[in-house]
Formats: sequence, C-alpha cells, structure tokens
Amino acid sequence: MKVIRHIKKGNICCVSHIDSMRVLQRTLIRAQISTKMSEGFNPHPITYTSHPLPLGVASEEEFFVVANEDMTTQQVLEAFNNNIPNGMEATQCFDCIKNPNFAKNVNYCEYFVSGNEFFALKKQIEEYLKQDSLVVRFPFKGTEKEQDIAPLILDVNVKKDGIILVLAAGNPNLRPDRVTDALNEKFALKIGANDIIRTKQLIVKEGKTLTATEFLQEFIK
Repeated sequence: MKVIRHIKKGNICCVSHIDSMRVLQRTLIRAQISTKMSEGFNPHPITYTSHPLPLGVASEEEFFVVANEDMTTQQVLEAFNNNIPNGMEATQCFDCIKNPNFAKNVNYCEYFVSGNEFFALKKQIEEYLKQDSLVVRFPFKGTEKEQDIAPLILDVNVKKDGIILVLAAGNPNLRPDRVTDALNEKFALKIGANDIIRTKQLIVKEGKTLTATEFLQEFIK
C-alpha cells in the first residue's frame, strides 16, 4: 500500500473534490502505477483520499492512498510527478502495511488564512471565534441551514501575516470557509477561498496530537 503525500495549489484548487479524484485516478493510468482492483460487479481501483477541500481552498498536505505493491516508493513518486497536472505534485511517498484511513482518523485540520489586515483586529477576532456559541447560516440544497461552529473551533491565533485556525474534521466537520464567511460578515472583511490553505491534518491518539506524517509512522513497512 503506497501513501502519496501531495499538494493542491494554484488553478487546480478550482477543481472539485470529485473531479480531483478523477485527476488522481487518471494519473495512475498515465503513470502506469498498477493498482489492485476491488471485487464485485463493478471493479474499480482501490484508492483512498483525505477529507475533501472546499472549492478554491489550497493545501500543503493531501494524501492519496494506492493499493500498489510492485513498485518502490521512489518509482511511484517519480511516475506520479511525471504525469500529474501542475499544482498537485507529490512531496513524499510511503510504503505502508495497510490503509491509514485518514478519512476516519483525522480529527482536526489546521488552516492558514493569509492577510495582513487581521492583526489590527487580533483581540476582536479571537474573542469572536472563541465564544461558547457562534451560530452561522449558510445555503444548503436550496434552503438555509444553521450550524453552531464554536464547539468545532479548537484554536484561533491571529498573526501579523494571517490567521491560524484549527478546526474539527470528519464527523463533525467544520469547513474553513464557514469561519471566514462569519468573519467577513462580522468585520466587513473580504476573505476569499483562495486566501485559505490547509497546512496540517491532525490525529488525536492516546491523548497526544499527531500530524498525519507522524501518525503514518506506525503503518510504514
């Protein structure tokens, strides 16, 4: 089982999660990276990905898990990068004994919202996002839905060059653009999805918070 750590930056951020999956699957074919197939009436390559990114949001750390056993990590890394579109290049490849199941195990994601206008509002922004309750409204399937995002915000840190957010991932999940939309409305800001980048995926295990790469170590052959 190979775990490919890759980025998602630039114009490719405007490609949806489903279409990004298609890009990754087609890259395997072009790169001639063999993949075990599922069983049943409709066999498909056995692959897994990280939690979906909202449209427009970039990432420094995405994971693509491929059921491949006949290539080295270096061969997979080179073949992948020679065939992947710009903006989704791999940075590392790991040989693992089984699927780390990031979709299940990742508890939080860290995001960075770039901008130098936030520091003047540091106290107000941090107090606003650290309330006991913060209900936001957003469109959902033709209607409007409410979500109390306060319990899903683990940490907020306003820096001189932007905001670091640590938000719940999985179930329950908090999209970063829900937080930035709330900030836009409250403080008359103009944060767009392209100002947000996912910097880390975090797993809580036995009381310790691990990065996804640290978590991977127990799966490496």
